[in-house]
Amino acid sequence: MTINSNELSAAVHELKREIRKGRWFKNLLYAFVIGYLILLILISAGVIDEIDPGERIATIKLHGEIGSDTINSADNLAPAIRKAAEDKRVKHIVLQLNSPGGTPAQAERLWQTIRTVKKENPEKKIYATIDELCASACYYIASATDEIHATEVSLVGSIGVRMGGFGFVEAMKEHGIEQRELTAGEYKALLDPFSPRNEEAETFLKEHVLTTTHDIFIDRVKEGRGENLSTTTELFNGLIWVGQEAKGLGLIDGHMSTHEIAETLDIDNVVDYTPKVDLFEQYANQFAASLATVLKGQAAPQLEM
Repeated sequence: MTINSNELSAAVHELKREIRKGRWFKNLLYAFVIGYLILLILISAGVIDEIDPGERIATIKLHGEIGSDTINSADNLAPAIRKAAEDKRVKHIVLQLNSPGGTPAQAERLWQTIRTVKKENPEKKIYATIDELCASACYYIASATDEIHATEVSLVGSIGVRMGGFGFVEAMKEHGIEQRELTAGEYKALLDPFSPRNEEAETFLKEHVLTTTHDIFIDRVKEGRGENLSTTTELFNGLIWVGQEAKGLGLIDGHMSTHEIAETLDIDNVVDYTPKVDLFEQYANQFAASLATVLKGQAAPQLEM
């Protein structure tokens, strides 16, 4: 078989063209992979959502203990609530709650944030949905919303305040341990676990700190829930109720889930606005705070809901 120079030249040219096509395809494939990875990063960071013009329901999760050194602090969640309210695409907000409670200060700050956001954005309703549990400080926060929903077997309420600790006086005597502490102020070492109980100091704490905080808690719930609340005297004594009973008491409004609320509002797009946090850093900070408390030898009295 004889191949002339023209045929050979054409074959070489075709081969070069195929090679160039292959390189072009490889470059396109590389660009696609890199673009896809960038897209994933932007989605995880919440940046890519900015290009979505559709109306939506914003959800914000509050799961776990509420406190200044947890992911459920006011410093972390309040900006997220305000951001969702200021977003023109957000028609309504749902707080997804599942918490045993926490500190009154953080609950009060979040309660005030929700009430302010409602006044500034009256056209946007703020809902609360409860999974297994919404007790104490969690319910304090929920009471600020327009509507509260839970399952019929969710645990709701526990409207009360507590302060506690441990006493090691007898154990110290048994082991011959002596405490040496100097204070200026008769009650500076309130609830010191290494000192005998002081009934006068405990009475002061109960009458002024616990009762005052409890009264504020009750006022916030009454202001938020209004005429929905039952007049039963058991409502504010720290008892917790299942969702079915809670509805009859006016603690909740119904039993809808987040997606059922979205269906009722005829909005399909539900977008998570929960702030992203570095969990390793979060747990490291909590561990450091706990370790510092242990090394100091005693913990300061902690007011809890």
